[in-house]
Amino acid sequence: MKIGINNNNAGIIIFLSVFFVSFNTALSVTKDSITYVKPNEYHGLLLNDTSNSIEKYEIQRLNYSTLYDILNTRNELFGMSLGLNGHYNNFLSYGAIDNNIELGINGRSLTNYYNGKYNLENYSPEFFERIEILKGSDAAVLSGHPNNTFLNFQEIIYNTKIPFTRLWYAQEGGSFISADAIFSQNFSKGWNFTFGFKKMDDRLAFDNMSTDYWNLRFILRYNIDSTSSLSISDNFTNNKTITSGGSDPEQSLNMYNPINSSPYYGKIQMRNFRHDLNVTYSKKMNFFNITNTTYLTSDINERALPRFDESDTLGNTSNTETQIGNRINLDFTFDNIEFKAGSNINTFNSEGTNFFTEYSGVNWNLYSRAELKFTKSTSISGGINYGDDSKNGFIGFGERLEHRLNENSSIYLDHSFISKNGLIYSNDLENEKTNLFIAGLNLETIKIEGYYRIVNSPIFNRLVNEFYTEQYNISDYQAFGGSASYREQVLTDLFDKNDKIDLRLQTRINVIVGNDELKNYYPLFTFNAGLNYMLMINKSELNIGFKAGLLDSKTAPRFIPISNSYITTTNNVGIQTTGLNIYSIMKLGNAFVKIEWENLLNANYYNVAYYPERGQIVKLSVVWSFFD
Repeated sequence: MKIGINNNNAGIIIFLSVFFVSFNTALSVTKDSITYVKPNEYHGLLLNDTSNSIEKYEIQRLNYSTLYDILNTRNELFGMSLGLNGHYNNFLSYGAIDNNIELGINGRSLTNYYNGKYNLENYSPEFFERIEILKGSDAAVLSGHPNNTFLNFQEIIYNTKIPFTRLWYAQEGGSFISADAIFSQNFSKGWNFTFGFKKMDDRLAFDNMSTDYWNLRFILRYNIDSTSSLSISDNFTNNKTITSGGSDPEQSLNMYNPINSSPYYGKIQMRNFRHDLNVTYSKKMNFFNITNTTYLTSDINERALPRFDESDTLGNTSNTETQIGNRINLDFTFDNIEFKAGSNINTFNSEGTNFFTEYSGVNWNLYSRAELKFTKSTSISGGINYGDDSKNGFIGFGERLEHRLNENSSIYLDHSFISKNGLIYSNDLENEKTNLFIAGLNLETIKIEGYYRIVNSPIFNRLVNEFYTEQYNISDYQAFGGSASYREQVLTDLFDKNDKIDLRLQTRINVIVGNDELKNYYPLFTFNAGLNYMLMINKSELNIGFKAGLLDSKTAPRFIPISNSYITTTNNVGIQTTGLNIYSIMKLGNAFVKIEWENLLNANYYNVAYYPERGQIVKLSVVWSFFD
């Protein structure tokens, strides 16, 4: 167990961090004429109800490195970690077998047409005001491509007369080092400029597994008045990943041991240059709200595969994908009725490679959603989403009945249907048709959710050569299961009047039936538990605790890097422990200091087949806000 630092990268990170603080200090004197204009708080949101969102202040007490760490705390999402920050660490939900998570910012989809996904590691955790988690009917209706889960990032909103700087620094065992810095300043009445950068380097002791990542981003916002805002934002990433495709269990003496493991591939090197430029306007009136986002995406992917011989160039490919589009959302509220309607249209061009031909086209969809509140506590909502993705029409619709027991508790029933096709270069595929039923109970201390999924003509992946996959229709299947979480104060006033102990429990169950190919695709159950001791002293805070978990036996899917897709495996493993984590989180003024000893038991386990999770490591992160 050790912590290592790459001196060159550490120097760059320290220099940039000092620059940000110095720049902040130099501008610490501002003109009295710079006054606040309260921004429109719904700027970039899809729903007025944000009760199922992740707020930016919630992440302060998480020891995170990337967005994956934050989202992996949610019951609705099943983490598919590849064991290394920066890679395609993905999520499944509600019995899905490939990616059914769509990501967007200010309502627009971030989906890449080449592989149908977006690498969430490319989005900085310091760049959102909140993350809306839409599931079931809301996701089917409001997403750009019908899905059962839609995560919408509302861009960060700062409004400060004096310069604001926020620094985040993290270091982990091995050679992980990362830093993120934000500078924000109101420079005229109603005008704010926010700029940020992130640098991350990570590598494993295993052969050919590393990340070299840069992120630059900015927002220029004009708060016209307290009901309307206009913003221009750009998020640029330069993410170089090297992967081995995981440890080959048939060739490895011990797939969890760096010395005795043998990788699937010699070396796969990929680099992604991506710009997401967005112009968003929002206006809120008494009964009417409009949000419009015009966007441009440039996505360049370079790939270098192991050479078969000196003359081989087949594996060296590069393609550029561009998207230009506009999404508009109109919201009308009359007494107990809310009606939402909108559209999205975009043109795209995806260059061909040695694996697929060039493709371009126009995508569009129209959607509408209505919500009727029978009483202050009971409501029913539903809607429809219809469109075309340049090859086939798609449709999504759903309904939801919810009853609020009190301000913090509710019970709900949800049904959604989606019909969609595969990737742009897939041929002769039947539309995959999914019915998803969700029932849930949210109380102050316990959350319980169950689901039943029926899928006809599922679309999945199979290898066509050593590196690449194609999509095909497999046999129908059903999935059922759910999740439960419990959090309660079990002891208070132990050593002081301002201390307490919280107990946290979380479990998930997933069962797939009707298709033997998918048997044990998920572990039957996962279980996580932890205790947290918190002591408050004035404005300071101390948290000390532990957490541990279990994964039931599974085959688990295998991840194929070039196509960023999953295939089935037959290598069954028994129950695995995720080890024991011990942590401490301290709040000292505006600073948070977090240290965690992960996998204290040095357990061997994986979430995605043959991609081992890390052994014992120490994880340290510090967040410090200046002039907050």
